[in-house]
Amino acid sequence: MYGSQIERFDTQASNVADHWMHTMTTEVLFFVPEWPALDNPILHAQVLSVASFLKQKGIACRFAGAETSHSRAQQAAAVIKAEYDIQAYIVPGLPPDAGAWDYWASCRRVYGHMQSELASASITHVYARSFLGSMWVRRLARKLNAISIFDVRGVVGLEKQLGMKSSIKSRLLSYLELRESQKADRLSTVSQNLKRYLSLKTHSRDIIVIPSCVNETRIFFDLTARNEIRKALGLDQNTILLCYSGGSSAWQRMGDIVSLLKDICLTSPRYRSLFLTTSLPEVTSMIEQAKFPPGQAFIVSTPQNEVHRYLSAADVGLIMRHDTIVNNVASPVKVGEYLACGLPVILTRGIGDYSDMLPDASVGLLLNEDTDMVNQVVSFLERNDLTHLKHAAIRFTKSKLTMSANLNQYRLLYAPK
Repeated sequence: MYGSQIERFDTQASNVADHWMHTMTTEVLFFVPEWPALDNPILHAQVLSVASFLKQKGIACRFAGAETSHSRAQQAAAVIKAEYDIQAYIVPGLPPDAGAWDYWASCRRVYGHMQSELASASITHVYARSFLGSMWVRRLARKLNAISIFDVRGVVGLEKQLGMKSSIKSRLLSYLELRESQKADRLSTVSQNLKRYLSLKTHSRDIIVIPSCVNETRIFFDLTARNEIRKALGLDQNTILLCYSGGSSAWQRMGDIVSLLKDICLTSPRYRSLFLTTSLPEVTSMIEQAKFPPGQAFIVSTPQNEVHRYLSAADVGLIMRHDTIVNNVASPVKVGEYLACGLPVILTRGIGDYSDMLPDASVGLLLNEDTDMVNQVVSFLERNDLTHLKHAAIRFTKSKLTMSANLNQYRLLYAPK
C-alpha cells in the first residue's frame, strides 16, 4: 500500500517535471570551488560530465569553480568549454595544498565573483557538492531567486572520524553537514541507504536518489582494447583476469585485496590479477611483500581516459569495504565502471545499495567473509555462464547506472518546487 503510494507520487512528480521542462527554461549553476577546475578527475567525471549531459537534454548549465593561478584558471575555462561545451567562471586563489579554511575562502571568493557576474542571468537552480559549498550556494540562490541543491555524497563527519584521534572535529563536521541538509531547498543523494539516513536525521522528504553515474561515452566495453591489452600482457583465451581499480588507502582494504587475489592466483596459473592504480609505488611494495606468484600480477597506472580499455581486458572486478555507516550509504564510482566494461563484481557486505542489488541482479558475488573466500571466488570464476554475466553487467549498467538511465531523476531534481 505504502509502496504503491510512493510510486504514484513519483509518477505524478515526474509528469509535472516533464511538463515543466518543456514549457519553461531551466538554467543550472554548478558551484564547486573546492577542487582545482582544470584537472580534478572527480570534478570532471561527476560534475562537468553531468552538466554536459544535462545541456544535451535541453537544460542550460554553467559552472563556477576555482584554480591555483590566473593561467590555470584561463586554461580551465577553455578546457571546460572545449570538452563539455559549458561556460565556466574560474576564479584564481585556491592553494595547491588546500585545507578546510582554504575551501571556505575559495567558496567565498567565487560567491562574490558570481554575484556580479550573474546579476542579470536567469539561473533557476544552484548546485553544491559539499556542505561548505552549500552554505554559499544558499546565499547565492536567494539573491538569484533560485533553488539551492545540496548533492550529499556521503557522511563526511563519519568519514573524517576514521582518520582522527579526536572525534570533536568529526562531530562538528557531522553537525554542519546535517544542518546544511536541513537548510538546502533540495537534496540529492547517491543511494537509497543514504536517503533513509538523511530522512531519519533531517526529516526531509524532498530527496532525489541518483547513484554515481557512469559517463557512457567515456566508460564502456571496448573489444578492440581488450584484445590488444590481453595480447600485450601475454594472456590467452583461457586466462581469467581479476581486476582491482583504486588507491591504496586503508579504507579501501588494499591489504585484504592483495592477500585475497594472491591466494586465488596460487590455486591456478590460469588466474591473473590486474591492479589499476595511481598509487604505483605503494601497491608495488605491497605485492612484493605479499610474495605474489611471479608473473601473475600486473600493476598499471593509466590516465582516466584509458581506464575503460584496461577494465575491458579484465573478466571480473573486486571491491572490499568494511561494513560501516560510511560505506553503507556510499555509491563507489568504480562499481559502475566495472559493470559498464563488462565486469561482474565481487564485493563484500555493506557497500551502499550494491551489496544487495548486484547479487539480486545476478551481476555480482557477495562474499561471506566468515568462510573460505578463495573457494567462493574460484567457484564463481568457474561458472559456465561467466561470459553471459559480462553481457548482463553491461545491460545492468545501461538500465541503472548511466546518466541516461537516471534522466527522470535529474528532471525531478531540477524541477520547480
